[in-house]
Amino acid sequence: MEKLGKEFSYKKGKENKVKFMAVQRKSNEGSRIGELYGKITVSDKDYFQGQRKLAKKIEHPFVRLCKRIAAFSPGLGKNGKFNEANQQAVAFLNWKLSPEEFSAASTILLVVSLFAAFLVGTVMMFTPVSQIFISFQITGIGVPIVAYVPFLLIGLGIVSYFQTYPETEAKMEQTRALTYVPEIMGYMIMSIKLVPNLEKAVEFAAGHGRGKIADDFKNLLWESQIGVHNSLSEGLDKLAYKWGQYSDDFKRSMMRIRDSVIESSDARRYSLLDQTMTEMLENIRTKMEQYVRGLQQPTTMLFYIGILLPLMLIIILPVGSSFSGTPLANPIVLFIIYDVLIPATMIVFAFNILQNKPPTYRIPEIPDNQPGLPKKFSAKIGGVNIDVRAAVILLLVFGSVFSFVASVDGLPPRTLYSAIGLDDRFPQLLPADKQKIDVLTAAGREITYFDISEEGVIYPRYLSQETRRFDPDELDEETLTALSEKVKQKVLAEEKIFYSRTQNDIAPYNLVFGILITFSLMIFVYFYYTNIYKRKIQLEVMEMESDFKDSIYIIASRMAENKPVEEALKSVQQFLHGSKVTKIFAKTLDNINMLGMPLSQAVFDTNYGSIAHIPSEIIRSSMKIMVDSVQLGVNVAARTLISLSIQLQNSDKVNKLLNSLISDITGTMTTMTLFIAPLVLGITTSLQRIVIVTMSSVASSSFLTTNQNLDVSNFGGGAFTGVNISSIVSPESIAGVASPTEFIIIVAVYIIELVIIMTFFTTKIQEDNDLLVKINIARFVPIAVVMFVISIIASKLFVGATI
Repeated sequence: MEKLGKEFSYKKGKENKVKFMAVQRKSNEGSRIGELYGKITVSDKDYFQGQRKLAKKIEHPFVRLCKRIAAFSPGLGKNGKFNEANQQAVAFLNWKLSPEEFSAASTILLVVSLFAAFLVGTVMMFTPVSQIFISFQITGIGVPIVAYVPFLLIGLGIVSYFQTYPETEAKMEQTRALTYVPEIMGYMIMSIKLVPNLEKAVEFAAGHGRGKIADDFKNLLWESQIGVHNSLSEGLDKLAYKWGQYSDDFKRSMMRIRDSVIESSDARRYSLLDQTMTEMLENIRTKMEQYVRGLQQPTTMLFYIGILLPLMLIIILPVGSSFSGTPLANPIVLFIIYDVLIPATMIVFAFNILQNKPPTYRIPEIPDNQPGLPKKFSAKIGGVNIDVRAAVILLLVFGSVFSFVASVDGLPPRTLYSAIGLDDRFPQLLPADKQKIDVLTAAGREITYFDISEEGVIYPRYLSQETRRFDPDELDEETLTALSEKVKQKVLAEEKIFYSRTQNDIAPYNLVFGILITFSLMIFVYFYYTNIYKRKIQLEVMEMESDFKDSIYIIASRMAENKPVEEALKSVQQFLHGSKVTKIFAKTLDNINMLGMPLSQAVFDTNYGSIAHIPSEIIRSSMKIMVDSVQLGVNVAARTLISLSIQLQNSDKVNKLLNSLISDITGTMTTMTLFIAPLVLGITTSLQRIVIVTMSSVASSSFLTTNQNLDVSNFGGGAFTGVNISSIVSPESIAGVASPTEFIIIVAVYIIELVIIMTFFTTKIQEDNDLLVKINIARFVPIAVVMFVISIIASKLFVGATI
């Protein structure tokens, strides 16, 4: 066998070289493939540098869940099929999920959900838990309906969500593409401007892009290498038409990029690529405007659900409860409606809106071990280092004691007056809450006036009146129990009327307000001081990223003058003197000059690298591009960095465009959350007392006399002599209405939930930043609670004077 003297080398990275001899076969002698591979020699050092590994792709959690559920009974999915929407979604997402697995998982989930609903309903009907139906006056057919139907609906809702999840996930990926497509196209254009090679452009874009489309580019490279596609161009065509049904911009841009590669003139190529990017940015602006216009109706619905609906319910529920006899205004029912159902509806609605938000700016995520952060749960308050958890506990104890003292003794405490020699008649800044004994005494009634016992005043009287209507022989134990319960409800209704009037109000306002403000301050201290230090570092990194775009252009300009990279980095320090981003380049130069590190190590070394502790994906990926391009020469590096600077500016334009378009909406919703909602809901507490007093007054009337001489001969003669209102508005329904104190607590809990939900929504829709969400919640909850307290006090003074 003859050997040719020609030597080939394959270069991987900077140093990984594999040398081999090409072997020529004689026409009459054959060589086995094993002999050819046996000629290849690779050193251990070279082998482990720049190696690539084959790794199994991590499956989506939903796919893993389906496979695990289906494994319990695979036969249930026999002959299963996707519907058209799920078929397209699974194909689009490249999920390794078969119709049989999905069908089996859906069937098992349906069976389990129905069984769980039946089990919970049965437990509620045939165990002591069933007493809850009696307390809510639910009897007859209403018992199984309430026991089973809600849980059946919850189970069916879970199954429906499961079955439509692939379609929902695909739509979310398509929404993300609104941002990811121009970004990845920008990277392709950047690469082709340097070297008009499609494969290099796809590889470069796949390595720096984000989202599903970047994964598809990586898959395209792999499939092209193993022969799935006849050529990379063919694979790009398929990818363009796959994404074209969701993003026509991508398909059109991909075609133009392919055309630019075969252009012989550099000027025409650059013109075509620039035109492609310009049109894409214009299309993004149009779509962003459409997205923002689409937010108007959902945000208006959030306003209706979160603010107007509770205001309407405070009138509807007591009236409906009084006339229907159902416990709609019961404290438990109000808690479920105000603090469970309405917030849950808002959460679902808000998440649906957020799912359609296109991602833009990648917020730097600050790890817990970031240099410069204090010890976890440690904060500096008033120049003293304290544990945040201890501060929250101390605040809880102090606030609770302070609220109790203010409620019982007022501020300053009345008990201190005698100790310092002051007269008890000396005015207090904050009088104590009214007590039952004081109110009853002031009204000229005995302390036991409303007691439900023989020692009470009106209870024995009413019971005696009711029993006189029966013969002694008819008063068995069952009848006496029924009469006693009827009289009890009547006494409770009168007590509710009495204490609902302003002059007899015994609601512990000082205690409730003190606990609310204490709880809001606890939220502030915990969330603010556990996140503010990260936020400060995050803002510094964001400032670095903003200046980094300018620094890239300066570096490119200096390198275009054939200056080495070290000189270019020094120029940044001169032009951007005082900017925090210069610290990165100064550290890079120190590592090169003092530690003798090569450029790559000077930047990326895990211990001493200039960006080792800079948690910014934008800076890290851009520095990677700079380091790689410098190895190809200063001219290539200069052109690369100029293209990168343009790409970063385009991404920044998209981010600023979205923020400017939605700023009006988020500003309005923040105002509603902080001021309008607490003020309106604070007024509802006074309206609730007005409704109670009004309905109680109606219930206490035996008859409403109207038109006694009205001629109704057309109806058979006679006249309307009275309408029995007491049979419509019963004392039992009035007695079951939530007291003012209970209602204030229910609405206060709702206010806190509302602020948290709306703050999460407005922050996320403007800036996808979990750190800022927590800080905004810490800032907004105390403001909203104080506004709620002020609203209650003001409405009590003005509206309460009428009752």
